[in-house]
Amino acid sequence: MLAILATLTLFLGNGLALAQKNIKRMLAYSSIAQAGYILIGLAATSALGFSGSVYYLISYLVTNLAAFGVVAIVGRATGSDEISAYAGLSRRAPGLSLILLIALLSLGGIPPFSGFAGKIFVLAAAVDKNLVWLAVVGILNSIIGLYYYLMVLKTVYLSRAENEALPIKLSRAWSLALGLCVVGILLLGTVFAPWWNWASHAVAGLF
Repeated sequence: MLAILATLTLFLGNGLALAQKNIKRMLAYSSIAQAGYILIGLAATSALGFSGSVYYLISYLVTNLAAFGVVAIVGRATGSDEISAYAGLSRRAPGLSLILLIALLSLGGIPPFSGFAGKIFVLAAAVDKNLVWLAVVGILNSIIGLYYYLMVLKTVYLSRAENEALPIKLSRAWSLALGLCVVGILLLGTVFAPWWNWASHAVAGLF
């Protein structure tokens, strides 16, 4: 039942996210799909699966904080949360664009970011429990998710806008907060051991 619920959650979240023109709604529906990956780990009903779900949850937390942080800043500066408002953002705010790129690629499961590590752990747990079909569903949905994340990045980096000469300023507090999120995304994606050990200890009492 958990495997079926994970499948439905993945397809529902990604299907609804695909149709969105508003980036907040897109990320909200994307969050449903991300919950589906956590359910994959739980469906494996193993120490590897539960640890993978915890790892994925930590990864998702720092990644989503970075993504929604950028969205909050851009929304306040442009007065819009439409994806079209992100046209030319790479020229107005190169730093913000880079952070959004890292966050969206992490959500899409691209190495060396934390989302890739999280997906590997939960999918490996599914395969280990002979739920190969569920791992295939997870990979397929990762491709779907990556598609609409790349569409946003295409707007950010390739589309042109009339207000490109107006920079978006970033306060020190925002810079620090987003910088910490990026560090977290990179560390979780490249230095697995400390975080994996913590996740494993967190679920040790269940097995």
